[in-house]
Amino acid sequence: MKRLNLNELIEFRQDSKNSFIVFDSNQARLALFCSEPGQGVAKCRSNSRVMMTVLEGEGTFLTEGEEIAAGPGSVIIWEPGEPHGYMAKTRLVFLATIAPMP
Repeated sequence: MKRLNLNELIEFRQDSKNSFIVFDSNQARLALFCSEPGQGVAKCRSNSRVMMTVLEGEGTFLTEGEEIAAGPGSVIIWEPGEPHGYMAKTRLVFLATIAPMP
């Protein structure tokens, strides 16, 4: 068993979003994203399913022709090949689960 305390890992950068892998296996990857307002990632695609769980803050999550506002407790799921991205409205922290690992 492995336990992660994500609160201890939260770290913001003024110049760009801060994202890093917190767990990696053959089946899944977990990455923590910490973004200041206005920071984000343009839409991209993955061959994996991408699930983003918002831990704190507010953001806009993007897909083809759609924007979804989400806050703490929200889980946004993109299917393989579906474009995905985000933009932080406030300080935003979310955990991205990518499965299977890309």
